Amino acid sequence: MGTYDAAAALSSIDANVVWVLAFFAIAAVATFVYLLQSFKLARAHEAYSSPLPAVGWFAVHDLHFVLLYDLWFDVYDHWWVKAWWVALVFTTLIEFALVGMIIKYGRKELAPWASDRQFLGLVALGTAAIGVLWLLVKDSMDDPLFLISFPITAFWAVPFSTALMLRRNSQRGQSTILPICSVFIVGSFQGALWFIDPFFRSPVFLMFTAMGVSWALVNLWMLRRLPAYSPQASPA
Repeated sequence: MGTYDAAAALSSIDANVVWVLAFFAIAAVATFVYLLQSFKLARAHEAYSSPLPAVGWFAVHDLHFVLLYDLWFDVYDHWWVKAWWVALVFTTLIEFALVGMIIKYGRKELAPWASDRQFLGLVALGTAAIGVLWLLVKDSMDDPLFLISFPITAFWAVPFSTALMLRRNSQRGQSTILPICSVFIVGSFQGALWFIDPFFRSPVFLMFTAMGVSWALVNLWMLRRLPAYSPQASPA
């Protein structure tokens, strides 16, 4: 069963440009706020704010899109994919910087038995493994414009944020801004994609969006009930 046709999807974007741009602008702004807030929290709390399975997935997904320059600028030659290419250049840099935050702050929490060099190697291998998994998933998907992978990637942070809160049992590395941004990102992707193809109005995709928004709201509820993190306190 197919998902969407790339040429038809780009034509739909042109035909509904105001709504599509409005919703994607919300998604883009919320994404940058999420990433910059994650970086700020990591520095302030001296703890990574996004686990490697999540931020590593963000980074390899966006890097893959950026590396397909010829596809977007020479094959499709459409303003929409060109605009996303520009945006993802910046998100890729921030996301790999967040991987760097794991290297900088994560060893004592995740692998106190490892040396700094060994932990660096483990994170590098883990990121490479995530890249291999992403390529396998992408090759298995009928998603030529990354329209499906964008919201899936945005959602990927939500369950790992839950795991991080449960393990640390505090707001260390987290803030209410992050789940709020997740709500806006997942919801605005649905708003934009609604106009692009019937696939994004299908029951399964609507259930995915509802699940992502609901889970992010649960994270917000949980986070507000956890004790605030104090830099003077001992690490979790």
